[in-house]
Amino acid sequence: MNIPVVLYTVSNLVLMLAAILLIPFGVACYYNNDAAMWAFTYTIIITGILGGLSKAIFRKRVVEIGIRDSIAIVTFSWIVCIFLGALPFWFSGVCTTYCDAVFETTSGFTTTGASIFKDVEVLPQSILFWRAFTCWLGGMGIIVIFVALLPAMGISGYQLFSTEVSGPTADRLKPRIGETAKLLWIIYLVITASMLLALFCGGMHFFDAICHTFSTVSTAGFSTKNTSIAFYNNLYIEIVVAAFMFICGCNFSLYYKCFQKEFKKVFNNSELKFFACLILTAIIFAALTLYFSQPESFNGGIKDNRYYDLGNSFRYAFFQIITVCTGTGHVSTDFNLWPNAGRFLLILLMFIGACAGSTGGGIKCVRILLLLKSSSRELTRIIRPRMVKHVKINSESVSEEIITESSVFFVVYLGCFGISTLVLIALNTDIITAFSAVASCMANCGPGLAKVGPMANYSDMAYAGKWVLSFCMLLGRLEIYSLILIFLPITWKR
Repeated sequence: MNIPVVLYTVSNLVLMLAAILLIPFGVACYYNNDAAMWAFTYTIIITGILGGLSKAIFRKRVVEIGIRDSIAIVTFSWIVCIFLGALPFWFSGVCTTYCDAVFETTSGFTTTGASIFKDVEVLPQSILFWRAFTCWLGGMGIIVIFVALLPAMGISGYQLFSTEVSGPTADRLKPRIGETAKLLWIIYLVITASMLLALFCGGMHFFDAICHTFSTVSTAGFSTKNTSIAFYNNLYIEIVVAAFMFICGCNFSLYYKCFQKEFKKVFNNSELKFFACLILTAIIFAALTLYFSQPESFNGGIKDNRYYDLGNSFRYAFFQIITVCTGTGHVSTDFNLWPNAGRFLLILLMFIGACAGSTGGGIKCVRILLLLKSSSRELTRIIRPRMVKHVKINSESVSEEIITESSVFFVVYLGCFGISTLVLIALNTDIITAFSAVASCMANCGPGLAKVGPMANYSDMAYAGKWVLSFCMLLGRLEIYSLILIFLPITWKR
């Protein structure tokens, strides 16, 4: 590993973060939030000094970034941005401990949406904006925007891009990876602007529309209201939010293909069809479960009157299934009160997650699809040992290496999930809370069940538990390998 190149590259990203912090500082000035203004001022100074000194010490080196360098750059960039991005929460006093500030910032940058704030409506507007803005930056990936700037620094960014983007493979939309990164951000900006306009036209306050747009297109789920989207009880807003959650849960490369008028490739995309069918099937199952469930399944024996109506059952199932499948975390009702079958379905959907190349979390639909097709092939081989059958995605054969990688990822994912859940239980967390909290944080979804349900928060979690869950959020966002490999000695050898 070329450590000077790693540190030089990270220092440039730190300077970029210092420049980005000027935006929430401007919001603090506009709303005259004195404590927040000083908090952002101190953070900008500290971030700028650290980035400037590092860049001066580790001067520019024109070099091709290798696989180990990219792993270190991506991992350290996320960690540094999280620890520096937590400073405004801590300096402003909205978080009494640095641990809470790190948890909130990790949740934002990893687009998880799990919060330690019991009452977000009393927070300064600039802090609410920074929460949402961290989600928006983390949605497309702070590295992806950085990759677009790398050619000016004389550094190749393909390895960085492939390490950052979710899924088994990273799609090149353009021959040059910097152009691909720029194109992805243009698509992201267009989607953001479209949703902002749709919410504003629906009567949502402009500031709330900005924050909800940032946290929706990034599939994060932070809200300016304690009860999230349920606060508005507005069908139009629910449909708009659900539509954009689905849009951002799909692979962004498909939108470029739409622009190129390659509609046949889009509609024949195997992962997209699997994702859409999964959501549709889950909505029907959840709605019927809500409608036909016994009264004692709800809220201590009292069934919520809203679910007596089949239309309302579909309405709430529609929103909650999409928000969980995409890992967004917005809620329109308290699904912690749903029947056990409905709650278990939501946990399963958290594991599966959204499409590769999206802002969503989870294992990713393409990996699940590969595992299902690979399992089907192996079962068929038992009956017909001499049969040669290839696993295909989008009518193209998938290499055995990618199938193996997906299988290993699945096993490692479940292993990390099991260990993290065991640690939380050892910290005296009840099993349902621990199980759902780890599942939600690793899938970058946000709300879980029991004490971390959609109408609750993570404030009562032990400090050690918050650090564990912060690690789980980063583990899920970096898709495990980058974070684990950084601890192995082989990564550091030249």
